[in-house]
Amino acid sequence: MKKLESVAWVFSCDDKVLCVKTKGKDKYFIPGGKLEVSETNEIGLAREIQEELNIKLVPSSIHHVFSVSDMAYGLEDTELEMHCYTAEFTGNLMPDSEIESMKWLDKSQLKMCAPAAQKVLWKVLK
Repeated sequence: MKKLESVAWVFSCDDKVLCVKTKGKDKYFIPGGKLEVSETNEIGLAREIQEELNIKLVPSSIHHVFSVSDMAYGLEDTELEMHCYTAEFTGNLMPDSEIESMKWLDKSQLKMCAPAAQKVLWKVLK
């Protein structure tokens, strides 16, 4: 079994979590992605979020809240470990790069999400 690590930005408001859908995918994910060589989790998270949502995370506000593990959606024989962070931001949220759409989802919409994203919604939305 292969192991994949990623970072994710968890942004919740009014009992919903901001999720994104990548072009060509059928499920929503938590914004974020894989690190580049020699990046820290915080630097990689800031880069991914700027690429995906066209905003800047405030570096001093980035805080690890939890990690989740599940099978990587769409990848065979691969386990995903997703390190989840909260952070303040500047700018206006707008899908960019490979992101087709963003949506505020609640627990009633879990089936729209990839497995690891479902776990995040369960942890964040009590």
